[in-house]
Amino acid sequence: MNGAWPPRAETETTASAGDERAFREAVLSIATSVADDLKDTEDREAALQVIKAQVQRWTQQQIALGRAVSVGTQRKLVEAVADERFELGSLTPFIRDRRVESIDLNGCDQVWITYSDGTCRRGPVIASSDDDLIKMIQMWALHKSYNPREFSAASPLLNTALRPGDGEDGVGVRLSATMAVTPRPCASIRCHRLVDVTLEDLLKLGTINRSLYFFLKAAVLARLNIVVTGGTAAGKTTLLRALASVIDPAERLATLESDYELFLDKLTHRHQNVIAFQVRQANSEGAGGITLNDLIPHSLRKNIKRIIVGEVRADEIVPMFEAMNTGHPGSMCTIHADGTEEIFNRVVMLWTRGVGTQTPPAVVHLNTGQSIDLVVHLRLDPATNTRFVSEVLEVLPPADSELPSHNHLYRPTGPGGRAVPDITPQCLPRLKAVGFDPTLLDPMSARWEPR
Repeated sequence: MNGAWPPRAETETTASAGDERAFREAVLSIATSVADDLKDTEDREAALQVIKAQVQRWTQQQIALGRAVSVGTQRKLVEAVADERFELGSLTPFIRDRRVESIDLNGCDQVWITYSDGTCRRGPVIASSDDDLIKMIQMWALHKSYNPREFSAASPLLNTALRPGDGEDGVGVRLSATMAVTPRPCASIRCHRLVDVTLEDLLKLGTINRSLYFFLKAAVLARLNIVVTGGTAAGKTTLLRALASVIDPAERLATLESDYELFLDKLTHRHQNVIAFQVRQANSEGAGGITLNDLIPHSLRKNIKRIIVGEVRADEIVPMFEAMNTGHPGSMCTIHADGTEEIFNRVVMLWTRGVGTQTPPAVVHLNTGQSIDLVVHLRLDPATNTRFVSEVLEVLPPADSELPSHNHLYRPTGPGGRAVPDITPQCLPRLKAVGFDPTLLDPMSARWEPR
């Protein structure tokens, strides 16, 4: 077919759709052709020279077919291919937009953008076909991941953290993708906006109030073992980072995660001495995998003073308990749960799922009561998309039943279900030893500022 490139359709609407589809196909074709040459390249400027040469070759092919390609289109192709290699393609502007919290892809043409105010809007088509979307995700998992991951029919479940690109703040995004087990390839991207965050920042944002600020700060300094709970997107990882900001900058830490999300090792102005561990997936033959259970012994040999386990989803539960019971008080982690008291049965379920053995619940409850000191629960208000601490539970060893004993230190009796002090904790002497003022537990002086 002769004429200009991209090809034009008969109507303005179909022309726009056709042009975009043809452009995306060209981008993917050129990106694939230079993939091997750019395999180990992290220098964008050097890569641009390789990409420009390939775009010129591609342009000559189009001219040979009788299709003219404008200089402007060639420039756009070069930048788009570079974005595919170093950024996230056509999603890059949304990743750079601080208002964007997440991006969901239900196939190549159903893109949903969720903003910080809770609104969800339709995004642009990201690929010309679902097969091309799979190729894009494979490229991200290979070139953008901190630890390259496979995404294929043989390995259809992908979870990984992606490195930031040029112009992106924070330290990256989290990618979860599926294929083969869903009718169409799907992906969800969570943007890390509050990475360098402190308890002071959360106080200003209204996630905590003055009472919780000093209480949680004292809990970290007193080396209590803390579990942060909450639902999806409640801000668990953000609160964990803020709690970690209280730790002495020179204290030697280890973070253990299935996928990098905490990035404390990147915040060298707050944490000067950090080892960040991440599991390694097995290869296609099932060999070479390294689990958190494998990493725990190695972290213990690294003169670590405090261990922080990221999100506990299944088999991370055992490393969590080991971290809290191996002479490293002050360990922390996050667990997905809908309430503080739900944590006990949730831990039993995670233990069973992760360990794969029928450990008696009473044994798991005993471990829970002996390991965890505090559970801090976050809520997300769907009406306002605001996050706040709603409860704090003190956990103690089992007494009259097999369940751990517990005290509701803060209950959700404040405005909108926000946490208000209720009773005096048994750990108060440890908190006072690091300077905590008990009068901050007076409900009358623990007000939440109106917002």
